[in-house]
Amino acid sequence: METDLITYARDAAAKGDDLFLLLSTDATASESDIRRAFKRKALTAHPDKAGDAYDPALYERLERARDVLCSPAAREAYNSGMSAIRQKKLQLDQMSERRRKLVEDLERREQAAKRAKMGEGQVQAQRDPEREAMAARGRAKMEERQRLMREAEERESRAQRVKKDDERAKEHAEQTARNSTPKSPPTSPRPGASFADDGAEGLDAREAWLERRIKEKAERRAERARKKAVKSGVPLAPGSEAQNQGATPPPSSTGAAKTDADKIPPAAAPASTTSSSSANPAANPSARLSSTMARLKAAQAKRDEEKRKREAEALANSVEA
Repeated sequence: METDLITYARDAAAKGDDLFLLLSTDATASESDIRRAFKRKALTAHPDKAGDAYDPALYERLERARDVLCSPAAREAYNSGMSAIRQKKLQLDQMSERRRKLVEDLERREQAAKRAKMGEGQVQAQRDPEREAMAARGRAKMEERQRLMREAEERESRAQRVKKDDERAKEHAEQTARNSTPKSPPTSPRPGASFADDGAEGLDAREAWLERRIKEKAERRAERARKKAVKSGVPLAPGSEAQNQGATPPPSSTGAAKTDADKIPPAAAPASTTSSSSANPAANPSARLSSTMARLKAAQAKRDEEKRKREAEALANSVEA
């Protein structure tokens, strides 16, 4: 409190503010005189007394003047300042008119320089918040841009992972479909391949195919033999395949065949029958089927044995490793 009063007293003295004149008293007034003078002035400046004419700034100046002049330290500081002001004023009065103008001009320029300096400080103080705000906005934009870039990179990474997962799932589905599709047994042997190349899984189908092929070949050969016999007039042997098929030669050819047969010596007929039976390679298809099946089973057994050997060698190698 005392320090504030001293500071206010020095500022008032520097400005040339006459506190005694403000309270309508003089420099010789005592503390009690100062308080009575304040009460008289307060009657016209107090808010309860002045009413609508109340001036807050004037009432505050009166209170400050009373406090300064009633405080010994503050009053001494005020008197010292006022003495310096009065001494300076006296010196100016004693100077020539031209010199006084120079001094006054110098003082005005000093005051203008102080005000300009204070204004620059205020402008700088105003600019600093603006710069801080601009820097903050720049940092916010940079952070937003970086965030958007990170989100874009994450979205691209997720899309690539989903694409790779879809491709792997598609490949797995295709592989599963290929593995689960059953192999259809061949209807005929491949060129240059044996009947035992596909293993035992198509054995039944190949047996049926072989039987059908053998039967068709026997039928074709019997038909050729029958036609040949009809053409040559040689009767078919009893029990032969051509005769079993129930083929009946045309009526016009029957008489010629019988006539020619009557001319043949008795020993010739058995010979023709024997030669016909020996010339027909399909006379015993069951024997050929049995031989083929035996070869198939032997080949399959050989393949199984080789497979077991390879598995045993692989197992031994894995145990040694």
